[in-house]
Amino acid sequence: EKPGMKPGSIGSGMGTSRGLEAALQQVRVGVTRSGKKGKTVTVIDGLDPGGGVEEAKELIQKFKKVLGTGGSLAENGAMSFQGDNAALLVDMLVAMGYKAAKQTGGLGGKK
Repeated sequence: EKPGMKPGSIGSGMGTSRGLEAALQQVRVGVTRSGKKGKTVTVIDGLDPGGGVEEAKELIQKFKKVLGTGGSLAENGAMSFQGDNAALLVDMLVAMGYKAAKQTGGLGGKK
């Protein structure tokens, strides 16, 4: 976790989902502009795909391909994608078995 960052805030990383099965993970998808030079970024927190960093990187590649945008993995496990793709990412995560995935905060509602 980043120093000074509250658990559950956008960009807080994997957190309490580490090691849990997909259906039990409290996955949060939020949209932010903070610290991104005014650019809109969608961030996935609380997601542990299992299998470590390699598995997370593979998942990011899949999401990037579907979204058609850039994306990255932070050291704390937070996944970031360019643009406001929260609603689509939540739908994708639920379809993958992350039943508790929810959209938090955000700059707008569902499209």
